[in-house]
Amino acid sequence: MKSSNRLLVIFGGVIGLLAIITLAVVLATANQQPPLLPQGTPEGVVQRYLLAIDSGDYQAAYGYLSFPPGDKTTTYDMWRQSFNYPSSTRPAYKATLIRSVTSGDSASVDVSIDVFRPSGGLFENPVSTSMVSFTLQRISGSWKITSPTYVWWWY
Repeated sequence: MKSSNRLLVIFGGVIGLLAIITLAVVLATANQQPPLLPQGTPEGVVQRYLLAIDSGDYQAAYGYLSFPPGDKTTTYDMWRQSFNYPSSTRPAYKATLIRSVTSGDSASVDVSIDVFRPSGGLFENPVSTSMVSFTLQRISGSWKITSPTYVWWWY
């Protein structure tokens, strides 16, 4: 066998091995859910809100919100219409907790949200990253998200 053919066979074997390892890692980690944070914490409320949005349980997600006085989007139907995104074409996203600060009955939770949109061009990045800062208030002993009260990172 010529040395150039031997080199191609070795190169092809290495590429095949890397593809198998990559596939194994993706399959092993694809369905792992992060551990649930305590429900009585601002971080836990934001996590459960995002999980409810992701699973399509909008009634549960709405329950984690508190709208400021005078806000026109206070009913469930009005809130749900504010992000009327068809669930079949809704983009996939991943949320990562960055920082949380609690001071008395107020808290802020910073989350990095990576939205995956593979419909871009050949050289476009299919992932767009947004920093979302959730503001929470302790109301009657439980944490409620006061801002943002809408799902803007999908658009």
